[in-house]
Amino acid sequence: MLKLTFILLFSAVLSFGIDLIKVTDSIYMAKGEYGLPSEENRGFVSNSYGVLTREGWIVIDTLSTPELAREFMEGLKRIKEAPVLYVIITHYHMDHWFGISAYKEAGAKVIAHRNLREFYEDGSADMVLEAVKKAFPGVFEGVELSPPDIVVDSPVKLRVGRKVIEIIPMTPAHTNTDLVIRIGSVLFVGDLVSYKRIPFLGDRNVSTKRWLKVLDRIKEMKPGLLLGGHGDPMDLEAVDWTKSYITYVRENVRRMKEEGLFVDEIKEALRDTPFKDSYMYQEFHMRNVYSIFNELDTEL
Repeated sequence: MLKLTFILLFSAVLSFGIDLIKVTDSIYMAKGEYGLPSEENRGFVSNSYGVLTREGWIVIDTLSTPELAREFMEGLKRIKEAPVLYVIITHYHMDHWFGISAYKEAGAKVIAHRNLREFYEDGSADMVLEAVKKAFPGVFEGVELSPPDIVVDSPVKLRVGRKVIEIIPMTPAHTNTDLVIRIGSVLFVGDLVSYKRIPFLGDRNVSTKRWLKVLDRIKEMKPGLLLGGHGDPMDLEAVDWTKSYITYVRENVRRMKEEGLFVDEIKEALRDTPFKDSYMYQEFHMRNVYSIFNELDTEL
């Protein structure tokens, strides 16, 4: 894996302790914990990034709650007192866009895939919010959702100061709202790429078949640095690792289905795998096996 030296800017930026890490001369990172949301971690289980331009900040993903989003913005302002101009949402999962209201209050324009706006407008977002409030009590009580201001469903370029930000839809894959953001040689890849952390394959709009093609496409773009929704900055080895996990589950589930095994039998057979020491294995792996089992039935 890529060896990077991070500069810890603040050991305790705020009383709750969101640390900011300098990744490049203009990119700063808040790294969430591994695990599911809880009152103890306050839902801080994903990453958010601030990109400094001459005109102001661009933020990639909002974190899970408006409280965390405000803390992140305060940390960015300690680095440079400048407005947050745009927030780009890599996909619609709770830990990546549920902090949206804080950015709306700050006057930022929110950019997301067109399908995220539809997810909001058809009432699905509110239903998901109510469900996660019950599943993770005490974490999401302050969340207020609102639609993005700008939506995309094809590649676009945004120029802010001297920076050119390419926003590239790559759907369906992890979800039907996935965006990859390219700034120079850096790719922000949301949850499409991970390293030694099991990706979640259970979204209702997942397409692991397409996801494998997206990973090939990311690799063909030859980025110098990958910044994901969880964990440390990555290099292209992480693309191979993600692809190997998805391929392993798909091929083994397919083989066992063809042998006539039921889903519970397949889950038991795949309980112990070469990936068992990865982060989030206990939380996601069995759900991923079940999801792939069903996906293969409808796959074209």
